[in-house]
Amino acid sequence: MDVQKTKVILVGNSMFPAWGGEKKDIPNVEQNMDLLKKIFTDANYFGIPDDAKHLVEIKNKTSQEILLTVKHETKSFLEKDLFDRLIFYYSGHGIPGEDSNLFFASNDTVRSDYEITSVNSHRLFSYLEAFGAKELIVILDCCYAAQSKENQGDADSLISKSLPEDKTELDESENGIYYLFAAGKDNVAKFNPQEPKKPTYFTEALLNTIGKGTEPGRDFITIGEVYIQLRKEIAELKKSVDADIPEPRPVLQGNVNGFLFCKNIKFKNQEDKDWSELREDPSMKKLLLFKEKYPESRFENEMDDLTIRVLEAQKALKNMEENKDIKLAVQIKKLYEDIPYIKKRADAFINSQLAVNASQEDKDIESASFQEPSLKDFSNNIANSSAATLVKQTEIKQPENASFSMEHGSAARPK
Repeated sequence: MDVQKTKVILVGNSMFPAWGGEKKDIPNVEQNMDLLKKIFTDANYFGIPDDAKHLVEIKNKTSQEILLTVKHETKSFLEKDLFDRLIFYYSGHGIPGEDSNLFFASNDTVRSDYEITSVNSHRLFSYLEAFGAKELIVILDCCYAAQSKENQGDADSLISKSLPEDKTELDESENGIYYLFAAGKDNVAKFNPQEPKKPTYFTEALLNTIGKGTEPGRDFITIGEVYIQLRKEIAELKKSVDADIPEPRPVLQGNVNGFLFCKNIKFKNQEDKDWSELREDPSMKKLLLFKEKYPESRFENEMDDLTIRVLEAQKALKNMEENKDIKLAVQIKKLYEDIPYIKKRADAFINSQLAVNASQEDKDIESASFQEPSLKDFSNNIANSSAATLVKQTEIKQPENASFSMEHGSAARPK
């Protein structure tokens, strides 16, 4: 998929001042246009160059302005031979006309004179085919408010009858065309005017499909895969928003299911792998090497955030070591657990401080033991003191007892 050889034309009409009768504006179309331009120019999904040659926007123009611009950008485009692929998108009211022809409403459309004041789909499609691209993808999110009292955006029901006759096989010299519609021939597409800041349901599902990607390991998504995923997204909207949202419908001319449509956001290339490894164990050295290897990385914003985070962590480590602050070390471990070497240094600091404190504690205990007698020593001292006192008292009393005994002994001894 060469984006330099891809041209995108986005046509959107959200205002219909000349329609007649009640107001028929579709403010959601503005969101469709803005979000699609953003995703088409995003290198993660398409990477279409944002210049007049590759990306053409036509907003709220008259029918003649739309046809002239499309003609000049396709059939009459002088450099059309440089392009291999054309993607055309229209969002707005669709009007089923006579002979099952479809008309696209424009800024000057008068409903009662639609065949003169709106865009004839046959003529517009002829311009697209005249561009001569090998791959033509036409996406129509085509709605008009006519039947619903709630003004929920009833869409055209005769799109497929406006197309050239279906072909299942093409000659090698012919180009393929993939048409993708918001609704089938008997259904109506919907939008919610009460949420004007959201895209229409079909375009919302398309944006979600592109934004989510498919399974990892594949770098691109084909238009056929987009349709499959789109149906799943529509099914989710039917469950959560409006059960009457119709199924999208494709019309294929040729073997076009395999047309590459956009990049797969889930694909992991070497840059993805290198970033994943860096993110698992970041450091300033690794960040510098990554930046040198990918000077225009799509992870630039994430890399800037990570650089600031690592610098802040290093500053916290410095404060921790200078102040010998264990409390700060514990905070660093919790706050920067996603940066392994920062967490390890904080943990090592905590262990070293615990070891120092434990050693000092042993010394304090030993010093206290040396200076203070033990309980056993205290008991022995008390016992020895008591014994000494008793001996001394005995020695003092012994002479008196002896004299008394001798005295009485002499008196009592018989002669």
